[in-house]
Amino acid sequence: MTKRTVVIRKKTYCWQPKTKRKTEQVILAPKNHSAGFISPVFVVLACTLFSGLFYIYSVNQTAVKGIAIRSAEQEIVKQKKENEILKIREAELKSLYNIEESSKQLNMAQSANIKYLEESPSVAYGNVIR
Repeated sequence: MTKRTVVIRKKTYCWQPKTKRKTEQVILAPKNHSAGFISPVFVVLACTLFSGLFYIYSVNQTAVKGIAIRSAEQEIVKQKKENEILKIREAELKSLYNIEESSKQLNMAQSANIKYLEESPSVAYGNVIR
């Protein structure tokens, strides 16, 4: 910074004779434009930079979570289709026609005389159930 000199001259009044007056040289101290430790411009730039980085981070996180949700939804649809296929396969395997066909393949014969056994309880309860 360059040193500046300021010359201050007092007003002259008409009743005094015109004589050369003494002028004082005043050297002003250089002005310090900083407002404390941190410049306000720096604070504004830092806040703007922080806001921009936070915005980019939040957009990125939203995109990543969106991709994860989309893949989870696709997995759910895939599992539902597989579940439907398995239910149809279960119904086919439980059908009476399929059971008869598998019994013929295993060389099983139909029984002619069916006898049922009645169980009687081994402990006496007082009332006999018949």
